[in-house]
Amino acid sequence: MAKADYIRPVEALHGKLKKTDKVGFAKLKRSGTKFTVTRDDWTMQYKTEAAATAARQRQAKFRAVAQAAHERKIDPTKKTADEAAFAAQSKYKSMFTFLFHLEWENYEG
Repeated sequence: MAKADYIRPVEALHGKLKKTDKVGFAKLKRSGTKFTVTRDDWTMQYKTEAAATAARQRQAKFRAVAQAAHERKIDPTKKTADEAAFAAQSKYKSMFTFLFHLEWENYEG
């Protein structure tokens, strides 16, 4: 039977709590440290405009690569070569994931 650790309710929490706040409980595996985390889902924002811009760029790159991988998956001219390359490798479990990582490495945006 698995061992369960009982986590006590919040002993100390600083600051104001709102209706939208969520309180999480966690325990670090290595050190055994227990702590609480509060988060307001409605006001989660990036700390700087540079971080927000970088996040938007990553999301745009992901969308572009996913679209390119989907188009490559249904392209009949590349299908046989891609299937042979997929069969030769063992790292990726699905064809789409394999094609996604090929497109990610070759992305020029």
